[in-house]
Amino acid sequence: MSLNRGAVAHSIVGLAAIATAVLVAGCGGSPAGAPGAAGNTTGDIFAAVVNINGVVTDGHIAGTGMIIASDGIVLTNNHVVAGTTRLTAQVGAAGRVYNATVLGVDPSQDVAVIRLEGASHLPTVPVEASGVLNLGDPVTALGNALGKNGAPAVVTGHVTSLDETLTVLSEGDAGVNSLSGLIQMNAPIQPGDSGGPLLNGGGRVIGMDTAGTPSQGTGASHGDAIPINTAIDIARQITSGATSPYIQSGHSGVLGITVVAPSGGGGARVSTVVSGEAAAGAGMAVGDVITAFNGTGVASPTDFATASQGWRPGDLVTVSWRDPSGGAHQAGVSLSPGPPA
Repeated sequence: MSLNRGAVAHSIVGLAAIATAVLVAGCGGSPAGAPGAAGNTTGDIFAAVVNINGVVTDGHIAGTGMIIASDGIVLTNNHVVAGTTRLTAQVGAAGRVYNATVLGVDPSQDVAVIRLEGASHLPTVPVEASGVLNLGDPVTALGNALGKNGAPAVVTGHVTSLDETLTVLSEGDAGVNSLSGLIQMNAPIQPGDSGGPLLNGGGRVIGMDTAGTPSQGTGASHGDAIPINTAIDIARQITSGATSPYIQSGHSGVLGITVVAPSGGGGARVSTVVSGEAAAGAGMAVGDVITAFNGTGVASPTDFATASQGWRPGDLVTVSWRDPSGGAHQAGVSLSPGPPA
């Protein structure tokens, strides 16, 4: 099966993030401030959970995150931030809304780390560093269910498996990853809960909500979570700048357009322009045909994709294009933040 923004196959399983298209359409002992540092009581957990909202080319997404360092480092799922060009995160039920940037992602493990811009002295989630969890243990899942924002929705259940494996179709079904060693519980995870904390009976984070198996309606008959120690280990690699064949860092720089092959002649015809992004600011419009990107000729959409890869937000490039009447244009453009690189 295939779902928008990725899909998970385990019987019938969906990633617990919610996508919208115009309208709504899932460590004790650490140093202070380090990812996974214990710094909260159970009663404070809501204050360390964030509602994530993002902009994608065809609409919006909503998900959940956990503050793991007091300077605004937030742990969430890769599928929550995949494809986003803008992110915001609201702390707690009605706290400050921050702009957020992606520090890095590990698509192979469905883990992402974002930073809340300008944040400091934030509460952090209490992490169960021992990782001890047994079948039948009670658990509580928190999250931005159905993208409603506000206070986290709360569902409870029990651990039903400690070694689940899910097959994950990546963005656009371009590849397949397997998530293994997952915690399965009979708590009904919903779209929008992704990236939220799964708590043990002591109110400490034992996992990160990731997927749910749908039942009738919008809920799920059970959910799956990535063990928190797995997610925290990846988060530490990302925040430390460690290299890995799986970890990808930060946002890419983009024009804020999509392109297709023109009906006649070479180039890459602009099919959509995102309002407020780099291309729109340069005066590009739907129907224009890109002929060069920063001095590299563009004879096809593939050429454009190749030439426009590897850039960062704020990079200055020169773009050449012709309009539908044949007029030639060129502009210097400061690239906008795009999806994680």
